[in-house]
This record gives sequence, C-alpha cells and structure tokens, in this order.
Amino acid sequence: MSGADDDASGGSSGGDRRARAIHSLARIALSRMAGREAPADLSPAFLESFCRLLMAGEYRAAERILRTMTESRARHSRMADGILAAAARHLGAKWENDEASFGEVSIGVAQIFRLNQAFGQRNLPWVRNTDQRLAVFATLPGQGHNLGLVLAAEAFRQENWQVDLLLDTPGHDVVERVRRMRPEAVGLSISTFDRKHQMAHLVGELRALPIWFRIMLGGTAAAELAETLPKGWRVEVVQGIDTALRED
Repeated sequence: MSGADDDASGGSSGGDRRARAIHSLARIALSRMAGREAPADLSPAFLESFCRLLMAGEYRAAERILRTMTESRARHSRMADGILAAAARHLGAKWENDEASFGEVSIGVAQIFRLNQAFGQRNLPWVRNTDQRLAVFATLPGQGHNLGLVLAAEAFRQENWQVDLLLDTPGHDVVERVRRMRPEAVGLSISTFDRKHQMAHLVGELRALPIWFRIMLGGTAAAELAETLPKGWRVEVVQGIDTALRED
C-alpha cells in the first residue's frame, strides 16, 4: 500500500483526518508489538541506542545487534520477541514524551516489524479463522519501505479482518501461503526504489492461481507498474489505506 507520508499529506481537513488516522494506526501497531514480555537485563542505555538505530532506518546495524544478542541462545526467537517488545515500548514512550517525531517513530515501527519477521517465533501454527475474511499483506526481500503496508494491515485488523503480514518474504512463499489460505484480498506495495519486474512476476503467479481474490497494489510506483501489467490480471491501484478499505 502507499506510504504513511502519502496518506498523511495535504493541508485540508481531509489531510488532517488522514494524518490522525495514520497516527492512530501507528500507535496500535506499536502496542501490538509492545505487549510481549521482555528480558529483564535490558538497560535503558541499550534501548535508547537500539531505538536510535531503528529511527534512523539502520536496519542492518540493528539486525547485527539482535543476531549477536540471540544467536546460540536457548529459545532465541522468544528472546528476540522480548527485545523487540521492549524496543517498541521505549519507542512509544519517546513519542508520548515528545522526544521523537512521528516521522522518526514511523521509521522505527517499520524496522521493528521487519526484525520481527526475521527473528520472531516461527514455530507457532498459523490457522485460518473461517469466521473472518482474510487479507495477506506482503513485501519481497529487500523492500525496505514497508510502513504503509504495516499500517494497512493494522487498518484491516481494526475492520475485523484476519491478517497475515509477510515481510521480506520470497515470492514463491507468498504464492504458497495464498494458495493454502485462500484469502479474500492480497495487499502488495512497490516503491520507486524496488525492482518492478520482481513484483510483476509475483502478481502474475498470484493471478495464475485457480482461486479469485482481490489484489491491491500501493506505493509510489504502483500506478506505473500497473500500466505494464496485462489488463486481465485485475490489479487495483489504491491511493492510501482509506481507499483500500473503501473499495472493499
């Protein structure tokens, strides 16, 4: 989906409303990550330095620190969950105390969700809830601009959708998850920095599945990519989270 900056732009009352909605979704997303138990030995100094890396978008540096802290440890995935939960709480406190701007916090949220995908507990079964509609939101490996997608996933959760968020996930894994879970909607995002041919290939594989579902494409390069795709693929270019929900 499109980025948070796109959704929050504009000087009109509509722009203000969108900005408030984006801020609210970011708070909910942070709270979702912050609810897990953290290791007791994390110092305030560590959390501050770790969050500064997150807010600066230094994903690789944060990834190295988290890997060093958790590798060769028993229950390393659970430990990583706890560290990221503590970071989310620290980031939220900085926001509440006006020690960090929304721009900084939004970048930090995006990095936390990427790290959670890489280090979180992967042995927990994922079960389709037949009482809810399902939406799958996904980014391919190397797609660093994922905040819009994270917040779109949160918005769908708030509308009582079951959501499966797949960040930095190979295309064949995305296709296999969609094939097995049979969602009603799939959300993808493409920025001007991403490789369009990879996303076009993923969309083609998704459309080749023998099931129908809505494909939503957002991001700064969504319209450009959609123009190159066969018309029969029925891909919707969505301009922001509220548009994605409204077009359901």
